[in-house]
Amino acid sequence: FDRLGRWAGAAPAAPATAPGEPLRPGYGQAVLASWRQLLDHSTLTVDEPALAGTARPAYVRVNAATAGVLGLTEGAPATVRTERGEITLPVALADLPDGVVWLPGNSGDSRVRTVLGVGHGDLVGVTA
Repeated sequence: FDRLGRWAGAAPAAPATAPGEPLRPGYGQAVLASWRQLLDHSTLTVDEPALAGTARPAYVRVNAATAGVLGLTEGAPATVRTERGEITLPVALADLPDGVVWLPGNSGDSRVRTVLGVGHGDLVGVTA
């Protein structure tokens, strides 16, 4: 870094677009959070049943306040749906922001992009 020295050029211009408004979930909705777990339905585990057996179970994760608003009970099934499809998994309480539901991206019966056709940050319907 010493050989590179300090940047002597002009500062970059500020973005030309204003930030968008955050999503506001309506009744029975939540903002989807999702990412892939280290061990999921990837090619890493195709011919490795022992390794695949160590993968975490798939849950619909929400915080206690969001679970209360949506009528979800820890351990009971919840369905996350879009116009394209739905995923039903047991509920687990987690440290998440209000109004957010989390699903693993490609684990167990949760294949978010394939089944729901949405991704991280999209609005989804959630029912008990």
